[in-house]
Amino acid sequence: MSAGAARRCLLGLLVAAPAAAAAGTADRYPVFTDEGLATGRAIWVENCMTCHGYGIAGAPDPNKAKAWAHRLEKPRETLYDHALNGFFGPDGTMMPARGGNAALSDAEVKRAVDYMAAVARRANDKVRAETDQPPNTNP
Repeated sequence: MSAGAARRCLLGLLVAAPAAAAAGTADRYPVFTDEGLATGRAIWVENCMTCHGYGIAGAPDPNKAKAWAHRLEKPRETLYDHALNGFFGPDGTMMPARGGNAALSDAEVKRAVDYMAAVARRANDKVRAETDQPPNTNP
């Protein structure tokens, strides 16, 4: 293989690998039939998953119930405000305004927040169901 072909192959891998990794990560997050949540998911995958899917800068993964339990207790307007205007958390976390994408409209940011909250509620419900199960007494 020539040096030029090797460079093209390496460049192709460097370009394709992040997209493949993102696609694999996107599969971990549910698709909802509700139109607003489906739109929110598309916005989230495109703009938010890079941090929230990997915990970059302390971004909470909505699939992790414990990370979202106290966030779900807050009024939705608080979550919207943090996502729209940015937020520095007490534990050193940082949310940039509009996830760092100033082109996102308020409605788009809110849809992404609604999607994350729905995923987090689902994760919390699953944990609650698992912990509320009576102990298995069968031998």
